[in-house]
Amino acid sequence: MNDSVCAHIFGSRQTQRGLSLVEMMISITIGLLILSAMATLFSNQSKMRSELDKSNRMIDNGRYALEVLTENLRVAGFFGNYMPSGAPTATPDPCNLAAITNAATSLDVLRHHVQGYDAALATSQIAALPTLCGFTYTAGSATTLKSGSDILVLRRASTSTPVAAAAAAATTVYLQVSNCTTDLISYQLVTGSGTLTTFHDRDCITTASLRPFIAQVYFVSPDNNAGDGIPTLKRIELDPATGAFVSTPLVEGIEYMQIDYGLDTNTDGAADSYIAAPIAADWPNIVSVKINIIARNIDPATGYTDTKNYVLGSAGSFGPFNDAYKRHAYTQVVRLVNPSGRRE
Repeated sequence: MNDSVCAHIFGSRQTQRGLSLVEMMISITIGLLILSAMATLFSNQSKMRSELDKSNRMIDNGRYALEVLTENLRVAGFFGNYMPSGAPTATPDPCNLAAITNAATSLDVLRHHVQGYDAALATSQIAALPTLCGFTYTAGSATTLKSGSDILVLRRASTSTPVAAAAAAATTVYLQVSNCTTDLISYQLVTGSGTLTTFHDRDCITTASLRPFIAQVYFVSPDNNAGDGIPTLKRIELDPATGAFVSTPLVEGIEYMQIDYGLDTNTDGAADSYIAAPIAADWPNIVSVKINIIARNIDPATGYTDTKNYVLGSAGSFGPFNDAYKRHAYTQVVRLVNPSGRRE
């Protein structure tokens, strides 16, 4: 095959050209611009996803905290078929096990189906803390309190199937209610190792069954674990397995809790007013609770400053915090079914 034929088939070498240096540099530049735009888009999407995840966790934490408090408030004051009456003679320390199981003071414990300690403002501290719960405003303790947050106490008997006296655990605190008209006393709060045979059912022969007694103290701590700076809703609770009070973290990111109490002044089962600090004689007449909380992001948000004010019931405004954490305020009114129902 001669050269003319090759040139006709494949083209001459003079007509074949590669990329020039200028063309290659332009192509590289365009490619880098596209790559940079894609990297910026990916980075922005990643940041938006991260901030959205933070906000979703904050919303979920706030809702879960309300759910935990609401569920337990709705059964506060459940004491089987016993209905405590009369005005309390004293306000019990919520973590005083001796007061719960002492016949001379146990009625006052039952009269306080709810009980609270008020911190009126964001910077205020509760003056008279319950002694035996171990509360402090000094950092580093599992029971360190967040300044400006209230303490909420709930009491009730277990709603699960009653326990037979013969199966009582020695360290568990039980409520035993008499259904026999000839029994001299109508109830007792006692550990499983105590005397259980003096309370009877309707036949006045069978020993009355038992319900584990539940006492819960809710509070906000500035740390989940000491020094981590994550505000957390916690609970001190009477442990039925040991008969002692134990502290448990519940929900991270809960920064403030303020409680208003619905006071029934005419015994119709409905709240006539809401107050932040009931006096001792008011506690048996509390028939609803208004929960106010602030949920906060666990991690700071890039380029954000919180300049908002948050109103928490009668405690008023909290903020502005002027930090990089996003927040959301929640409010919910909960009817206390047992004490309000007994009044209707």
